[in-house]
Amino acid sequence: MLIRFRVSNFRSLRDEQELSMVAAFRDGRDNLVALEGLDADLLRVAGIYGANAAGKSNVLEALKFMRDAVSESHRTWPPEGPIPREPFLLDQASSEEPSSFEADFLLDGVRFQYGFKLDSEKILEEWLFSYPNRRRQIWFTREASATEPFSFGRQLKGRNRTIESLTRANSLFLSAAAGNAHEALLGVYSWFSSNLVFGNPARQGYWTLSTVRMLENKPSEVIEFIRAADLGINNIKLGKKPVRDRKGRTLESNWAEGANSVLEFQHQTKGSPVSLALSEESRGTQAWFSLAGPVLGILDRGGVLCIDELDSSLHPLLAIELIRIFQDPKRNPKNAQLIFNTHDTNLLSSPSEAPLLYRDQIWFVEKDDEGATHLYPLTDFKPRKFENLERGYLQGRYGAIPFIEPIPVTEDA
Repeated sequence: MLIRFRVSNFRSLRDEQELSMVAAFRDGRDNLVALEGLDADLLRVAGIYGANAAGKSNVLEALKFMRDAVSESHRTWPPEGPIPREPFLLDQASSEEPSSFEADFLLDGVRFQYGFKLDSEKILEEWLFSYPNRRRQIWFTREASATEPFSFGRQLKGRNRTIESLTRANSLFLSAAAGNAHEALLGVYSWFSSNLVFGNPARQGYWTLSTVRMLENKPSEVIEFIRAADLGINNIKLGKKPVRDRKGRTLESNWAEGANSVLEFQHQTKGSPVSLALSEESRGTQAWFSLAGPVLGILDRGGVLCIDELDSSLHPLLAIELIRIFQDPKRNPKNAQLIFNTHDTNLLSSPSEAPLLYRDQIWFVEKDDEGATHLYPLTDFKPRKFENLERGYLQGRYGAIPFIEPIPVTEDA
């Protein structure tokens, strides 16, 4: 599980910003996840609000950059550089300053802290600590300016020095270690490479293929997920269309996974059932179908699902249901987390009993006069327990809304 994420000098995130999944209070909630050995609980869901172009997506993109750097820097970043970072560009000083990324996360019940600092040419710093029984263990540190850049703790067993010699100046040691089968670091590597999943329901390509693959292996789970949305679909049939050569002959042994799948969505009518192709379904149905694979996958293994523009092509009631799935310990026994950004203020509405999102699950972004994004939680404002958060947000009580100037109307001459 993700505990905290910090970033500085990435896109509009100039100064260090922190997204915390640590609960600010308990308030009788039964869906928090206790951090063993620490007097703290973790949240399963967090939502980010803000005006257009305020930097909501950049928070998720920063975490995605960190994942991609861990997964790809050793394998795919060009050896001669440059590092594909995106610093804050609205002032000259920041564009030349390093970028920094750090994540605290829970792995097999132990808290880990991993981070790195880089510029466009090299990795300047890199570090990995663990905290078993609240005591910090240094697994490794890296400082490019030091006489001996790498230092390894005694807890990190393995071919550390050999892999050090294989680590380029512009790639991460963690990435190189995984590429060379460093057994002790594979779990940390996998937490980033496999447990952080990103996407947007409006741009469905990859996620749709993910759902198709799951439909092949676990059809009942996907169909149940679709049926739960009350879209009028009672069954989904998955077939394959053959790959043909230039003369139109079928290549019987050559079937492509996902791309050549034929989907039929069966709708029950007063007469006989009617089947529609995915392209004939509404955008909302297409978006919900694309979510099925990533959502069911992350619920099955645990991890963090990050959704950009949750409200895009998705009915508010479906967004509410998705949040409820992640909040429910029975439907989410592996403690998977959902982090999303949205404009949907319906999610802020609270019935008199239990709110959908509590105050510590709601975050805002706002840009200052210099174009830098600031990320802050609703708890900074200490709203009353049953305050109407939707109304307060739309009235500008918490900031993070656009200031709209009236458009002047000119009369024709």
